[in-house]
Amino acid sequence: MKAVRRPMFWYGLAMWVLSVVISTLLIQLGALIMSDVPTAGKRIAQNDFVNTTELAAIDTAIAQTERLLADKTHEIEDARFVLRSRTLDYQNQRASFENWVKTRSATGADDQNSEVVERVRAIELLKQEERDAGRLVEDLQQEVVAAKRKLQDLRGERSAILAAANAPYQKAQKREVLKVFLFRLVLTLPLLLIAGWLAMKKRQSSYWPVYRGFIIFALFAFFVELVPYLPSYGGYVRYIVGILLALILAHFATRGMARYLQKKQSEEQRPETEKRKLIEYETAIKKISDGVCPSCDRQFGAQNSRKADSTPAANVDFCVHCGFCLYNSCDNCGQRENSFYKFCGACGVPAQKVTP
Repeated sequence: MKAVRRPMFWYGLAMWVLSVVISTLLIQLGALIMSDVPTAGKRIAQNDFVNTTELAAIDTAIAQTERLLADKTHEIEDARFVLRSRTLDYQNQRASFENWVKTRSATGADDQNSEVVERVRAIELLKQEERDAGRLVEDLQQEVVAAKRKLQDLRGERSAILAAANAPYQKAQKREVLKVFLFRLVLTLPLLLIAGWLAMKKRQSSYWPVYRGFIIFALFAFFVELVPYLPSYGGYVRYIVGILLALILAHFATRGMARYLQKKQSEEQRPETEKRKLIEYETAIKKISDGVCPSCDRQFGAQNSRKADSTPAANVDFCVHCGFCLYNSCDNCGQRENSFYKFCGACGVPAQKVTP
């Protein structure tokens, strides 16, 4: 059966909502603070460590070479056009000459021989112009090849300048990551310490829902605002920190369990009247209804042999482990009842008249 009153259930639910609201507001406030810290400003970049003077000179040379290469490419196009024109003129003139030679009358006159000489000289002149145009194209092609090689060398020098900045950039980046982590650790560590103290000392406080909201905020700050900025250094730091946290949690869990067992052992040696004063009423009702002894927290009855009212089928009135009285009978009507009930459920006699 459920021993918690319905208003208390809604109160507990409302307090959980309040804890979540408080933690959410604190998380948003923390995010604003983290965004305004000095380390959240301009991030370092590899270009900050580049020799700008050398890089500027290389970039200027690259730009000049690219312009030269573009100009030479255009000149080659023009020279090739001229070469094609000279070749066409030469071929046309030669074909005309050959046709003229075939159709003229072969005589030995000087005037006709002089015409042949003039035509041959014209053809040779066109051939020479074709050769000059071809030579110009070849020279321009060599200049283009030289410009491309120079451009490749300049780009290699530029890559070397950028690569030289990588080592100091990586070193500075590690310092920046460590700086951000330490700054966030300074802000987060006190929150964790306060949250741990609240969890250990204030669990029974009336303001526990407020403290619980702060604890949720502290855990969020640790796992979201701090852990992602934990330096890696090849994973060693993260693994070492993870191992340390696991050892710390194991240490506190072991000590907590040891204290719990010691406390239970000490309580078992006390008289039953003192035990009852240490056990909360609603906790005792719920535990006995679930088949658990409220004194030693052990099962006192088989879970599969319950009646509809959650009472063990066997009449187990005392804990078989510590002898704690679980059920008794009413002196007025003899009804078997939970020993923590304040009134008999059958006749309404106050608990003071119910004896084990």
